[in-house]
Parts: sequence; structure tokens; C-alpha cells
Amino acid sequence: MRTSASHSLSSRLTIVLLILALVPGAFPAQAQGPTATPCDDVAGRLSQETYFSATLGGDMYYGLYTPPCYDATANLYPTIYLMHGSDAVDADYWTRLGLVEALDAGIGAGVLPPVLVVLPFGGEIANLNQFGAVSWHNIFVTELMPDVETRFRADPVREKRAIGGISRGGFWAFNIAMQRPDLFAIVGGHSPFFHLDHLRSANPLFLADDLPPENLTALRIWMDVGSDDYAGPAVGLMHDRLDGRGIPHAFIVNEGGRHTRDYWAAHVFDYLVFYTSDWLPDGSAATPSPMPTTTKTPGKARQATGLTLFVPASGPRSTRMSLPMTRLQAIHDGAPDDQLVLDAASADRLAAAGVTLSPQLRIVEPDALIAMLERDRSLFTLRAWQDMTPRLRMVRVDEVDVIHGLLNGDLDDYPFALPGGGDAGFRADRLTTLMFSGVTAIVRDTAFAVDANGTAWAASGLRGITRRVDFFHVSNEVSFYPTCPQVAGGRPPGEFCAKDAYLDVLRDLGTDIVDLSGNHNLDFGPEAYLRTLEMYRAAGMATVAGGATLAEARQPLVIEHHGNRIALLSCNWSGPQMALAAESAPGAAYCDEAWLQTEIPRLKAENDVLIVTVQYREFDQHQPTPGQQADFRALADLGADVVLGAQAHLPQTFEFYPTGRGSTAFLHYGLGNIYFDQTFFYMRAYLPELYVYDGRLIALDLPISIIDDYGRPRTMDAHNRAHFLGHMASQ
Repeated sequence: MRTSASHSLSSRLTIVLLILALVPGAFPAQAQGPTATPCDDVAGRLSQETYFSATLGGDMYYGLYTPPCYDATANLYPTIYLMHGSDAVDADYWTRLGLVEALDAGIGAGVLPPVLVVLPFGGEIANLNQFGAVSWHNIFVTELMPDVETRFRADPVREKRAIGGISRGGFWAFNIAMQRPDLFAIVGGHSPFFHLDHLRSANPLFLADDLPPENLTALRIWMDVGSDDYAGPAVGLMHDRLDGRGIPHAFIVNEGGRHTRDYWAAHVFDYLVFYTSDWLPDGSAATPSPMPTTTKTPGKARQATGLTLFVPASGPRSTRMSLPMTRLQAIHDGAPDDQLVLDAASADRLAAAGVTLSPQLRIVEPDALIAMLERDRSLFTLRAWQDMTPRLRMVRVDEVDVIHGLLNGDLDDYPFALPGGGDAGFRADRLTTLMFSGVTAIVRDTAFAVDANGTAWAASGLRGITRRVDFFHVSNEVSFYPTCPQVAGGRPPGEFCAKDAYLDVLRDLGTDIVDLSGNHNLDFGPEAYLRTLEMYRAAGMATVAGGATLAEARQPLVIEHHGNRIALLSCNWSGPQMALAAESAPGAAYCDEAWLQTEIPRLKAENDVLIVTVQYREFDQHQPTPGQQADFRALADLGADVVLGAQAHLPQTFEFYPTGRGSTAFLHYGLGNIYFDQTFFYMRAYLPELYVYDGRLIALDLPISIIDDYGRPRTMDAHNRAHFLGHMASQ
């Protein structure tokens, strides 16, 4: 850990941070105070509470942790308000990081004092760059806090209140605490998302410069960030500004950390020690002892050497995307289910794993299963992981992806992840996941929406799924231009550029690969294009299909990860000529047939999986044209395992094509717009996620996005998803 602090913390905090422990039982679990009553509770309680927001005209809610023995006392408790990041879907963001376990262990061991912890769910309003009366700041201060302090025994003095948050929640924690030091004495930001583009009067980066010094010196301040976190430079800027004004604060950089839940989960106890150190009895941090285990452990799929794993799956064109955990548990316990069909091999594997299924379940031969699922789209199956195929689309459990849920601990109760798989079972260290997206062009109304709401807003609807994969791909079709869109010279309206600030959207999504096969990247000339290439490189993003020369544009990207070798090749099939690279001029690689006929077989021979993305001609139809279908199939016959159309504004259909090589290739003719300002079905996109395991493409998922307010794509809710999939299945 690399640590920097402009001023020393209190001696008590320093000791606690170093030893992180006290003698177990140094003080009792019940609240301190004259009316404390002995109690045998060893765990606190987490509840969900509702309050009415007059600002929004509806109910809001928050999670509330009350410590052990809360009901046995009449005492007031210090309170910590902890806010979620912008990818949160509920108030349980912090609990999934191991917060409750950390509190119970720390309070029980005497390391932490009994406290209340409030976990507000800010929903959409917390993700908006919106300030004033209708803002998350106002709702928090005038509606949420009064509800907590009226209904629960929260000590209502500033010295007994702390506020903090992760990412976007860290922005709000500093926004509120800096302006209201009369309410809070302690503020913490954990990878807080600061940005110079935010409104100056509400922007913590400028508040650090503009506010009276007494507003800032009244606060005990903590900031931490990982060394590999894209938010790090702005957190460092906040450190510099506080340092420049002589404001005491802790600034901690943890080596190797990224903007991920794994990072925050690893430091939850550190955060709690910081918030509560002023609330410990005098001298209580004097004697070290072993630290209780408090941080969230990884999911059992990461811990086990191998799992006997069965995943729910449907036909690829089914409208079924998720199953309730309760239904799968009932199947595991022997209940019949008239929509479940198993192949004989999977039934035998389940029996060998000790699962006794209902004798009423349908069992068919393996060769018949896929045809049955494609014929009857209401059916689903359970398939052993090692027997999976991309022709079966994985189904989520309670809207949680099974593999990622097992890896991060969100599905540890999943009943078909069984011990005893050994080396032949599922192993996290053999898996590589890749997600691909189609057209991105932050221009026109999309640009206006991002300007109005901020880059964090633009990424907030998808970052939860794009960051979880090992490699995320974006086909960005425009270059960055310093004065875009205020450009001299009378550029035609069909020529596109992007502001430099929009690169933050790609960073926020966790983009690893930028596809440059698009036909607008040279709209503002070679200088803008070459400058954009450098911006991608500086941001740590690999590029394909484009470069400073034709040879550079034709370079494939080869990924070596967890024992898998995956090659990615991309090219432009449609032009125009001005967008294409020449021998010594920048641009996109043209899909030259002679080159592809040599390069694709070579790459397939040298790698496990070959993925080809194509900027094809655009069509206003869901079905591919006969020529498009023939061209994509020809790429598969040459050796491509996956062919994806990066060009389509209107999402197109897909197929599983039996190649002349004896294999089956996944061909998706057009993914659709992830960021672009078109309407209705043009604002939808497939985001295919590929699972490569032990050197083969083993499974497929097809998340679908929809664009809100022209600039914020998000995953579809169940209603929109069913409508879209039903429409596409009819094509």
C-alpha cells in the first residue's frame, strides 16, 4: 500500500490503522452509556426502511444496520451514512461487500463501537449531475436524515455523524459534508468519482478551493483509491487541492487496486475503523490482538479447486432470461417442473453428484435437446458446465448471471454448484470473458445529453456489466477533436467528432478494446485521428482495425489470459475510401479478400478462438441481406469462430452456422447502437458476452441495452426485454 497524508491523523486513529485490532471483549457489545442493559446478541440486524420524498413525490428507501443489543438499550448511537456507487440496483451495495459481517465481528471483538449504519438507495436521482432543490443533496439532508433521526436513536450531534461513499457516492459524501460541516464531522471517499466538468458551485474539487477554510478544517477527511483505478487522477487532484490549503486529510493509494467491488470489499474494515475511531472509549486502542475476519470472502467458485457445476440454459432465441432461485431450489429438492427438459448425460451427471430429481422430469437424448429448446421457447435445461455450447444461451438466476454471481459471491446459495468436481470441475482460473458492443458515437443529441448530465451518468446504466468481464470491446466510430463541436471551417453536419471529455465514458465502462473499423474516424482529418490513437494508448486501451498505417491497422489483437489464446481481427467492408488506411496514411483496415484469406486461417491455426468484427454496409432491417449472410459465412468458413457486425444501427439477427470446417460458428449480423441518438429499435443493442474456457468458446450470453434520454444506455428491464426478444424472434 502506498500512503500519502498531508497531515498526521490523530494518534488514536494511527494506532488503530496500524494494528486494526483490540483485545477481544475489551468492551461489551451493547451500547455504551448509563442505561445499557446486558444482552446476549452477537449480531446486529439489517432492515429496509421507507420514507416519503416530497421532492420526488414518492417513496424512497434505505437499509439500516442496528448493532447487537439495540433493542435492549435506550441509548443514542453514533451514525454512519454510507452511499453506493452509480451502478447500484438496490440498497444492498455495501452489504454485498461484507459490511454487516465486518460490523458484527468488529463490535463483538471490541474493535468497533456499536453504531447505526444507514445505507441510502439514491436511485436515478443520485446518479444525476443535478443540484439545487431537486437533487440528491437536498433529499438526503431534508428528507432522509430527518426520517432516520426521528424514528431511530441516532445521536443528533455533528460529532456523532459520519458520511462516506463509493465512487459516485463518494462525490455526494464530499458534496454534502463540505457544504454542511454543521451536520457532519467525518467524511470518507472510497475511489470517489470527482470530475472537473461538474458544476463548480457543487463540485467538491472546486469546493476545496472556494469554501471558507473552517468548513474544511471542521472535517476529518479520508480518501483512498487503487493505483490502477481510472478515478485515481481526480482523487489525486483533490489531495493536491486540500494539501495546498493546508487541510488535514488522509490520502491512501493501494497498489494494484481497481474501480471494482473486489477492491472495496478488501478494505471495508479499514473504512469502519476510520469512521468510528473518535467514538471509541479513551485508551481503548492501546492493546493489540489478532484481527477478526471481516472482509467479504470471494464467491465459492473462486475458493474451490473445482465445482461440479450445472447452469440453466435456454434456446438462444427464447425470451426467458432469468429464473427464480426458489424454482431452481425446488427442482434440486425433487419437485417436478413441466418446463425443464434434461439430456440424458446431464441427468446422469446430476445423479452422480448426489442430486435426486423428480422422476416426472423429461429426459431426452443429447442430440434432440437443442432442437427441442429452439422449437419450444418456453423450455429450459440444466447443463453440466463442461458440456455447454454457445447454442445454449445461459439463463440468469434472480437476474444475476450465474458465473459472475458465483465468482463474486452473489450466488453462493445456488443449488447446482456442488463440491467435488476436482480438476475436471469448473475452475475460475481457466475462464476468460469478453463482451462486445456495436456503434458508439457520442455526437448530436447524445453529446448534448452527456453535456447536460455528465459522463458518469452516461456510463452508469451499463458499467455494472461491462466492468465485470475480463475484456470489454467498444466500436467507437468518431475521433476526439479539441474544439468539438465548435469547429471552424463549415464542416458538413454529417461529419462527426467527440469532445475529449467523452473519453471518460469509455474509461468508466472499463473499456479494454476500441474497434476503429467505423467510417467516421477520419472526419476531422489525420491529425485528430492520430491524436485519438494516442489518447487510447494513454488510457490503456488496445485498438484494432485502425492505425497510423495500413500495416498497423491490419494488426490483430491476441489475448493470452488464464491459459486461453484469443485472437481478434477487425476490418471495414463498406468504406468510404476516405476512411480507409493506406500504406503510409492512417485509417481503418479494409476487408481485402486476399488478405483475409491468408490472415484468418493463420490466426485460427495459432490461437484457440478467433473473433472477427466487421464494419459492413448498414441496412434498415433486422434480417441480413443475402450478400451480408454470404460474406459473414465466408469468414467463418475461413476459420472465424465468431463474426460480429459492428456497423448496424438497427440490431440484426444472429445464427449458428455449420462451417465447411466441421465446426459451428456464431454469426451476429449487427449489434445495434450502444451510444447514438436514433429512436425506438435503433436505441437498442445486443452486448454478446463470450465465455472462453480451456481453450474453447463454451458459452454465450446476450445482454440487451436500451438508451434512456439519448445518452444513457442501460440493461433492459424484464418487460422491455421480453417485448424486444419476442420481436426479434419473429424476424
